[in-house]
Amino acid sequence: MATARSGLITSALALALLAGCTPAQPTLAPPQPSPTCTPEGGGKAYPCSPYYYDQMVAKDKLYTEAEAVYRKYLAEDERIYRAGGVTQPTPVLLETTTGQYLADSMRIYRDLHSRHSKAVGGEFKRAWFKRVPGESMAASVVALKVCTDPSTVRIGPNAASSEPGVLAEETGYFARVSGELKLTMARTKVVTKC
Repeated sequence: MATARSGLITSALALALLAGCTPAQPTLAPPQPSPTCTPEGGGKAYPCSPYYYDQMVAKDKLYTEAEAVYRKYLAEDERIYRAGGVTQPTPVLLETTTGQYLADSMRIYRDLHSRHSKAVGGEFKRAWFKRVPGESMAASVVALKVCTDPSTVRIGPNAASSEPGVLAEETGYFARVSGELKLTMARTKVVTKC
C-alpha cells in the first residue's frame, strides 16, 4: 500500500510541477511599418509595397549614376571648349557618350578646332538637373534635363570676334553600353533663363 500511496504522491507532485511551469509566451515584435515611395518626378510620399519600394530605390540609383556621368561629360565639354576643340574623341568622351550624342559632340568640337575658336573667361554654370520620367530615345533607360548658363563666357577666335555663350536646356538620354551608362541622344533648346 505504501508503494501505491508514494506513487500517487509522486504523480501529484509531478502534476503540480507541470502546472506551475507554463511555457513562455513568444514575444511579438511590433509590426514593421510599410515602406513609403516617392513619385519618380518628385512629389508627396505614399505607402507602398516592398516590391515598389525596391523599384524606387533602383531608379533613384540610376538617376544618381546618370547625373554623375552627365557631370563628368559636362566638365570634359567645358575643358574641350576652353582648349579650342578636338579632332578625335578623348577618353572621357568615350567613357561618357556613345552613338548620336558622341557624333554630334565631335561635330561641334571639330568645328571649334577648325575655326580656331575657344571659350575664354566666365563660368559654365549648371543651374539644375531634373529627372525626366517616362521619356526614352534610342533604347535609353533614363533621362535627365540640365540647364547650362555660359553667358559670362566668351566664345570665338579672338576677343574682337567672340560672342557670349548661349543658355541652353538639354534633355540627355542614357543607355547601357557594355554595362556602362552613357549619353546616347539629346534634345537641346535655347532658353532665356535657367
